[in-house]
Amino acid sequence: MANKLLIVEDEPIVALDLQQELEENGFEVTGLAESADAALMLIEENRPDLALMDIRIDGSMDGIQAARLLRHAYEVPVVFITSYSDKETLSRAARELPYGYLTKPFKSRELQATLGMALHKAKVDAEVRNSGRILSIVVQGMHEAIVLLSADGLVEFMNEAAEELAGQTLLQVQGMHLNRLFDLKDIYQRPVSMPIMQGETAVIEEFGWFLRGPGSDRIMVDFTVRSLSAEDGSNAGHVLLLRNAAERMRQNVIEASTREAEGFDNSPMAMVQLDGEGRVIRINQRLLRDSGLPMECLVGRSLTTLLADPDPRINKQFVHRLLRPFKPAHSYLDGRMA
Repeated sequence: MANKLLIVEDEPIVALDLQQELEENGFEVTGLAESADAALMLIEENRPDLALMDIRIDGSMDGIQAARLLRHAYEVPVVFITSYSDKETLSRAARELPYGYLTKPFKSRELQATLGMALHKAKVDAEVRNSGRILSIVVQGMHEAIVLLSADGLVEFMNEAAEELAGQTLLQVQGMHLNRLFDLKDIYQRPVSMPIMQGETAVIEEFGWFLRGPGSDRIMVDFTVRSLSAEDGSNAGHVLLLRNAAERMRQNVIEASTREAEGFDNSPMAMVQLDGEGRVIRINQRLLRDSGLPMECLVGRSLTTLLADPDPRINKQFVHRLLRPFKPAHSYLDGRMA
């Protein structure tokens, strides 16, 4: 597919000659504009890959101002073309980060080389911007609070989860020291400072600190602080990851409950668990095998109903086993091992 170029040139003859040369070399010219206003209209209709922009053009703004607008509003890269090469003009043009600069009159080979380099750089930059957008979407969508800090612990970036924890936006806290941003206390309710490493690359992990939220609600948090190193080995800053500890604690309870259930069910000793009113709520595999009874005819029933059951396997064998003299680890009573 041919690269699409927009020509912004207020001299019609020059613009037409340039268009012809570009099309002969396989480019697609999306339009000719004599002013910045006309260029913006053409960009709205058909977004070019690159704009060839004369610095001195008619209209409300010159080519340098138009290039700034194209870069910020449309992300369209620009190659300047001009008859002027004075220091002041070059300095103004350079501030707009052009992808090339051609001084009239220029040769066809010079034009082709400049466009080739500019289009390659524009493609690479577009890929970087796209990767940055994807990363930003991922970071902003994370449930964990992420804070990017300078080497001195000053806030440089926060995602939405961090803004919610802090009760303030990034614009409000940018440049603020981390220890001013989050009100942290240890398990003894003593104020503590967020640890920030100096120098060497390291990782700090802490669990079970209390954070005072924006609504004065206190929550328990875990966090990780990881230092970043510059190419020369110096400290380039830190990344802070804050997590609500409720999820970790919930997972710990689930794991402990799973281990306990597996231990109960797989125990080599016959065991049953009763609730506070003496109803059967759990029976392990050993007792089920020994009794030869299905679980559904036992769970939810009280000792009274079990004794009154006409099935001798239940009213005699099972109840007898349940009520035999206490031996440690043979039954669970009221949720406790008996």
